Amino acid sequence: MMTTDETPVAATETKKRRTANTPAADLNLKDLSLSVSAKWALTPAITLMWTTPAAFGNTANLFDTSLGERITTGGGRASVTNDLKSLDTKINQHTGYLKDYLKEKYGKDNFISYFPQFGISMRGKSYSYPPDRNKRSAALKLTLAAITANALQDRTYGLAFWQDIQTKYEAALALSVNTDSSVAGLVSAKNEHRKQIQKTLNALIHILKGNYPDTYAGVLREWGFQKEKY
Repeated sequence: MMTTDETPVAATETKKRRTANTPAADLNLKDLSLSVSAKWALTPAITLMWTTPAAFGNTANLFDTSLGERITTGGGRASVTNDLKSLDTKINQHTGYLKDYLKEKYGKDNFISYFPQFGISMRGKSYSYPPDRNKRSAALKLTLAAITANALQDRTYGLAFWQDIQTKYEAALALSVNTDSSVAGLVSAKNEHRKQIQKTLNALIHILKGNYPDTYAGVLREWGFQKEKY
C-alpha cells in the first residue's frame, strides 16, 4: 500500500524533453553556424586539430548559399506542378471532342477502334489519356499525327488546339524534371555541409566546456548556442 508521503511512480519517471545542442531546422542551424563562425574568427585561442575557423566559415557560407538556392528552386516547383495540373484538366475536358469527331466520321460501331491512334486507351471503364505524365506526353504526340491522318485538323479542337496543348505540356514536363534534378543536387550538397557543421559545432561545445568549466553556460550563449531559439 502506498503511504500518504509516497510519490506515484509515474510522476517520478516523467522526463522532460531535452533540447538538442544544435538546431534540427536548417534555417536555425544556418543562423547558428554563421554566428559561431563570426565568434570563432575572433577567438583564435579556441582550436580543433582537424579544422580551422576559416574552413568552418567557408562551410557555413556554403550551407547558407545551398540552403537559399534549394528553397528558391524548390519554390518554383509549385508553379510548374500547377501548370501541369491545369493542362491535365484541359486535356481531360477536351478528349470528348476528339471522340465525337471520330464518332461523327466513322460511326458509333467503328469510332472506338481509332482511339489508339490518338494515344487514347481504356482506363478502368472509360477511354482516356494515360495518367502517367511521361506516357501522356508521348500520347499527345500520337494525337497530333492522328488528327492529320484522319483529316480533323480544321476542326475547332483540331490540330492547332492540340498542338498548343502538346507544346506547353512537353515544356512544363521538361521543366519539372529539370527542377526536381536541381533540387536533388542542392539537397545533397546542403546535407553534406550540414553534417560537417554539426560535427564541428558539437566539438566546439565540448572544447568550450573544457576551457570554461565554471562559466561555460554563458560562454556558449555568447557564441550563439541559445537553445530557447531552436
